[in-house]
Amino acid sequence: MQQAIAFINPKVSTSNVGDYFIENSVKRLLAYDKKRSIDIDPRRPLNSGDIEKINSCDAAVIVGTNLWYRHISKPGRWMISIDELKKINIPFIPLGVGTTQHRGEEESFKFDTETIGLLNEIHSKCNESSARDPRTYETLKKAGIRNVKMTGCPTLYRSLNPTWTLNKKTTDEVVITARKGHDRNIGIIIDELIGHGKRPILAAQKKNDLYCARRRFPFFKQKIKTLYEFNITPYQDLVDNAYGAIGWRLHGNMFHLAHGNPTMFFANCSRCLSFSEAFDLPCIYAEDKEAIKKNELVSAVEKFLDAGYFSGFEKKYAQHYQDMKCFLEDNNLKHNLG
Repeated sequence: MQQAIAFINPKVSTSNVGDYFIENSVKRLLAYDKKRSIDIDPRRPLNSGDIEKINSCDAAVIVGTNLWYRHISKPGRWMISIDELKKINIPFIPLGVGTTQHRGEEESFKFDTETIGLLNEIHSKCNESSARDPRTYETLKKAGIRNVKMTGCPTLYRSLNPTWTLNKKTTDEVVITARKGHDRNIGIIIDELIGHGKRPILAAQKKNDLYCARRRFPFFKQKIKTLYEFNITPYQDLVDNAYGAIGWRLHGNMFHLAHGNPTMFFANCSRCLSFSEAFDLPCIYAEDKEAIKKNELVSAVEKFLDAGYFSGFEKKYAQHYQDMKCFLEDNNLKHNLG
């Protein structure tokens, strides 16, 4: 009999399309009973009866996103209290959850007392939790959490394949995963891609990302196509048909990477940076509104189009795929990984 899963699912009320990618990937990885499983929004207070519904399932899985902040409990972020967690009597398992840290916060970042209590309660309800990247893993360890494994993000394994193969297509379409605050840097990337005969498509995950599609001197520069929908299908179409993705959005890039498309990561915080370091991928770091030297951007585009830098990633992918598989099995979660 398949398991009924209570998905603790930030996508329910998200303003970020990336949460759609994560949810879709988690549900591809897990083998579960679709009729009996439920979705619970952790960003809003639990309704009367929610705990009973959760306890009617075989396990609860936190659908990994960026949740481990200094202070977790906050409307729009996390609203399940310690007292409510204590009433949950099934395994409560974080899957691919991450933290965000900016330049200089490696040593200073600490969870507050309430958050440590919440993390301890969550981790007391699972055999092991899954950290999205090494920075998250190390931060949890420093906070005293011992039962945590660095697995990478479930989005990376959504193909379900235990090995990774580069899929370098000949199409001219290239996806840019934008982040507002880097419009100047993105403008240079767009110009370089067009100069190489490519057709950039800006795939936004938040509404403000669309700002990056605005062109200086629009009468003289090519207008680019944009995508922004709370619907995974058109993004999947780009994964299937475009060359790959370059830009700042971790899960937007990872969606492409999971299916063999070339990707190039830029980072404004630890999310993309720590992931890239763990998987032996190049990454350029710049905080929001920080200008990256033009020659670095030009070089990154050329490297991206050459796509000759994935040999180390192939090994890391295979290694961490097995880590993810072991994590799921350690928590008695049935899965579709090979």
